[in-house]
Amino acid sequence: MEAPVLVTGFEAFGTHGTNISGEVALSVSGEVIRNHMIESMVLPVDANGSEIVSKMVQQRKFAAIIHIGLAENAEWPRIETRAKDILDFRIPDNSGRQIRDSKISGSGDLFSTINVNDWDIERMVDSPIISDDAGEFLCNETLYRTLNSLEDGTPCFFLHLPPTQNDARSLVLECVDRMLRPSCLDVGAGAIIHQGKFLAARRAPSEKHAGWWEFPGGKFEEGETASQCLVREIKEELELDVEVGEMIGIWIFDHGDVVVRLHVMVCNIVEGEMQLHVHDKVRWCIGPDEVDWLGPDREIAEAISAR
Repeated sequence: MEAPVLVTGFEAFGTHGTNISGEVALSVSGEVIRNHMIESMVLPVDANGSEIVSKMVQQRKFAAIIHIGLAENAEWPRIETRAKDILDFRIPDNSGRQIRDSKISGSGDLFSTINVNDWDIERMVDSPIISDDAGEFLCNETLYRTLNSLEDGTPCFFLHLPPTQNDARSLVLECVDRMLRPSCLDVGAGAIIHQGKFLAARRAPSEKHAGWWEFPGGKFEEGETASQCLVREIKEELELDVEVGEMIGIWIFDHGDVVVRLHVMVCNIVEGEMQLHVHDKVRWCIGPDEVDWLGPDREIAEAISAR
């Protein structure tokens, strides 16, 4: 087992008899994600609670850290990407401390060590939103102190939960998975359209993912745009010269050993006689159910068909 993941929640505070964050944190304790076991803690809502993890990380190594807290008036879960260098408590914490308009360190705001661009946020449980305002109470203070103590880039952020949520536990596990999986590899995928049909290509027996159908394309080379990548890749794979048109969309897919971010764009053939180099068969399709698609390519085929 590799280094653990730390998930924290808070005790009840103010007029609240319970706190969803502490309950959810404890519910995921012992779960194993990508060979990392989750350890959970419920933090007191006071100065000591804000510092516990910042002190722990100076002694122990964690693969990732998620702080969870209650957002009293929120309708949707919020992925907080910034900790503000300010404390301004609207109510006292559980020790009676009520700090107003004060700096935490005086060194400025700190930012969560996650890359939300790789997270495929719109497809996550309960539709979380990205926020850069973790408040000015214990939630913000705890995130700030933890980030201030991390020196190795350990993925860390704060997840604010509304008082009621359909499946907060699954969302937390999904967040852990996103934090641990590899960075996205940017890949161009060409929707080659001709006479109302789009081209599907089957991976040859000698290729990875042999036998599955895909949209032709490949990974970006350094400095390339999606359009430049597609012009080059389609020439290499099919010996076709294409003109790249509008963007259809971006899909992120986890293949296990690699996570790809597919930039799907319309491509029109300019010239060339098709020859196959990494595929053994092609088919012109009018709908999404004519072949066995690789990864998210069936969903992409649906989007193309809908056009």
